[in-house]
Amino acid sequence: MIENPGIGSIRNLLTLTQPSGKEVAFKVGSIIKAQVIEISDKGDALLRLTSAGADKGNLLGTVIRAYTEVPLTKGQNIFLEILGGKNNITMRFMGSSDSASESVKQNVPVKILDMLAQLSTARAGNPEFQELFNMLKSLPESVKAAIPEFKNLEQLLLDIKQVDGKVLKAFVETSGVAYETRLKIAVSGDPSSILQNLMSLQAEGDLKAILLRLKTMLKDRNILEALKQSGHDTAEVSRMVEKFIKNIELFQLTSKFNDMFYTFLPVLWDDLKDSEFLFKKNREKGKESYTCDINLDLESIGKLSISVTILDKSFFITFYSERHEVNELIKSQKHILEGRFASQGLPLKAINFNHKKTISFGKTNDQGIDVKI
Repeated sequence: MIENPGIGSIRNLLTLTQPSGKEVAFKVGSIIKAQVIEISDKGDALLRLTSAGADKGNLLGTVIRAYTEVPLTKGQNIFLEILGGKNNITMRFMGSSDSASESVKQNVPVKILDMLAQLSTARAGNPEFQELFNMLKSLPESVKAAIPEFKNLEQLLLDIKQVDGKVLKAFVETSGVAYETRLKIAVSGDPSSILQNLMSLQAEGDLKAILLRLKTMLKDRNILEALKQSGHDTAEVSRMVEKFIKNIELFQLTSKFNDMFYTFLPVLWDDLKDSEFLFKKNREKGKESYTCDINLDLESIGKLSISVTILDKSFFITFYSERHEVNELIKSQKHILEGRFASQGLPLKAINFNHKKTISFGKTNDQGIDVKI
């Protein structure tokens, strides 16, 4: 999930070779924490999971066997990032909570790694957003009238047909990832305008702010009773609200750690499994550029990543796909994209198409195009 330089001069990979006792299905990009139970001279390690981002079920306590290229010691507590793989799952060593020197070497504070490991399971995809939307739609109008936060939350879940540039910009700003920053800005201005600033912030409907208010309100006995009478499981509603708060906190922590703005897009789109946006400011040879990576995981065509870079007021776009035929399909329609840029008076200097064996979420692409050409 997070971009990390590794140990530099040595390889820092582990490969899962055999689970013990149950099927293991990790979320790609998640951070797991494990304790080293045994280690052999040949590099075989037996690990017990103490925190795990699983696709299904609870893997805490599961014992796995892995081949390691990293020197490990028995009893060591380590953090691993799931990189993916079909037959053998590859994991990247990110640090150890037993050795301060390891953490410094990795440039990864143990506290942050521990928080990421705990939050990795909160990563929400399109099915979870659809589940939330269905729950909100099923609430009686009387409940929504009494608790307008439910209605506000429902309105923030977008149908794909509603999405345009203005809607997208508005959601990125109110996705909750920048909530504390926006709150800090609101109270740091002229004292006479603080109240007005805070009221404006509330009126804009920040997703995290709404969820935090709902979390507090769901402790109220009258509200819980109203939900029960409408036939809803109050514990399930509370669990869902808490899950989406943690989802936002995962994006906030990853944004802070990687010095970028990383957010999600809760779009109701039948073909969409998952999506995210990564914004990063780059500086090379005295020139600044800005890049937005859009990652999509679609049922019909698999994973697709679009990297848009602006440099010297010109745009450079690169499409990455895991399937060659998808790149060819997009390439055949690139004239539509060129026409849209031209109609807005935006200089589009290049469109590139690259194949990637694996597209990982939570990571910025390499520079989308060699802007020196």
